[in-house]
Amino acid sequence: MTEDWFVGAVDRVAEAGRQACLAIETAVGALRVGCEARHEGRDVVDVVDELIAAGGRETRLSAADAFREYERAIASMRAGVVRALVDEGGLSLTDVAKRMRISRQAAARLYEPVPERGDEGPD
Repeated sequence: MTEDWFVGAVDRVAEAGRQACLAIETAVGALRVGCEARHEGRDVVDVVDELIAAGGRETRLSAADAFREYERAIASMRAGVVRALVDEGGLSLTDVAKRMRISRQAAARLYEPVPERGDEGPD
């Protein structure tokens, strides 16, 4: 049995969401360590230096990357939903826009096929 595209899209969104939550929890946990050090009276320069030494930049960037991946998964799923409502459901782009509470222009953009790598348009 082939996987339903919608179920697969939801699974990808859920996994990306879990990864984003983990990355954000890691980042917040590191900041909480800094807060505890400040509560203990540590100098802000020392606290920041320790956060940096513990991989603060990488932790922050990891959380941002994970959240962007979650947003990409959502965008991909939304595009699939628009295409399915038009192609499988027989709705017009106007009907899809109303149903999804987005502009018709946004629905049209989401309906456009995703270019294949190396096929971004005419040379």
